[in-house]
Amino acid sequence: MFGILSALTAGGIAGIAVAAAIVLFFLVLIIRTMCHRGKIEEIAKVKNDDIDKDRATKHLQEAVRIPTVSMVDEFVDNKEPFINYREWIKASYPEIVKQAELTVIKDYSLIWHIKGSNPSLKPGCFLSHIDVVPAPVKGWEHDPFSGDLTEDGYIYGRGSQDMKGHMIALLEALEYHLEHGKKFERDIYLCFGHDEEPPQSNEGASSICAYLKKKGIEMEFVVDEGGTVLDGSILGIPRTVALIGAAEKGNGDFEIVVKKAGGHASNPKPPTADGILAECIRLIEHNRSKARWTYLTKEMFKTLAPHANPLFKFFFINRDVFSPLLKFVFTVAAPMTNALIRTTYAPTVLWGSEARNTIPMEAKVNVNYRMITGETMEDAKAYLEKILHKYVKKGWVEVHPCQYSNPSVEADIHCFAYKQIDKSIQQTFDNIVVAPYPFIAASDARFYNPLTDNVFRFGPFINSLDDTSRIHGINERQHVDNLAKAVQFFITCLENTCGNGVKD
Repeated sequence: MFGILSALTAGGIAGIAVAAAIVLFFLVLIIRTMCHRGKIEEIAKVKNDDIDKDRATKHLQEAVRIPTVSMVDEFVDNKEPFINYREWIKASYPEIVKQAELTVIKDYSLIWHIKGSNPSLKPGCFLSHIDVVPAPVKGWEHDPFSGDLTEDGYIYGRGSQDMKGHMIALLEALEYHLEHGKKFERDIYLCFGHDEEPPQSNEGASSICAYLKKKGIEMEFVVDEGGTVLDGSILGIPRTVALIGAAEKGNGDFEIVVKKAGGHASNPKPPTADGILAECIRLIEHNRSKARWTYLTKEMFKTLAPHANPLFKFFFINRDVFSPLLKFVFTVAAPMTNALIRTTYAPTVLWGSEARNTIPMEAKVNVNYRMITGETMEDAKAYLEKILHKYVKKGWVEVHPCQYSNPSVEADIHCFAYKQIDKSIQQTFDNIVVAPYPFIAASDARFYNPLTDNVFRFGPFINSLDDTSRIHGINERQHVDNLAKAVQFFITCLENTCGNGVKD
């Protein structure tokens, strides 16, 4: 042994030491990984066999047939469908109408309030929105407001997913409880805004919250759309994964304005305002903001890692070691995973010349941005001015902030409400792992933090990637089996959060 060592050069010994250190390092990581074992607590499934699936299907069809397109732009006078929708709810859910107090906010938004038996408990609040985005007929297999039911069990129509399906499931669940003589301990509020879809939404949900705040009402929790149920295989998990949104990214718009001498198109002098604007768009799309792990993304990793396959588990558990690699993977894997780890910027609307033969003196683009937790509008503006510095410095480009909202407060994922939502999911769906995450889009939930910090987002629908891509697009649809499962979830969730024997 000593002879061998003496024969080695200093470099050889150093090489062996480095190799041993590397082996030891990875051995530690492997042991660390093996110590995190996934265990799903066996929770008995809840199944109410007397759920009226046919009634829920009929009601979603009828709801879709009322074209409650948001009252903006060319639909600004689209008032009658919202009134018709309110009257339809009254006609369709007699027990809710009988036992709940209805308050109409700003003519079209609705608050349904059911008194509980224990006034010492703060109320629970469940959200939906009435309005839908426009749906031009072209490209649809069925008329977008037909509510057609196909032989393979799909209800077609605008809002069948976003989000009349969610609302109908919630109403069906509450009606079910009331029909069965259920008395809740906790007060229940159903709050339905009428202008969630437009970026400039500022009447429905915000006015509901202002009304409740003025009355001195504090909520124990709020549940809105936003989370999802998906195939865990994309995350290396051989189970279904349910993600509960415990926060949402901030969102807003900037106008990138380019000012340059214009003139007749027969006598161009580059760079024109349009040319500079094109380069600005290229720079925005080809430069990504800094990737960061927020508290909720770390918690998502922590919760999901023990259930992943060995390779994914190794990297998830050792995220702190392989952070640069994981950030790269999340960046390129999919738009959704990229949006989880950074503020994103998306050019949307363009303005330029009003004539085909005129070079404009001013051209501009709207950039919609979604802020990750911990960043502000000022941070986003500074980032754009940095990557467009070449043109900002010359005075050709200006970045103008428009309406925005900052990232929401991160809810407590150890509180009573989160635990009960988690439990309800596991009681409803088979072979499922539940984890928190930051919701990457925007919802009415962002207005409700003045009433409680415990604002959660979860939609109890298992939809394929194909069906998810139909939201706001053509051929939006919802399967009747998914609808029935969502009704079951809300029956269970209402019981767990607001029923007998609940605690804060």
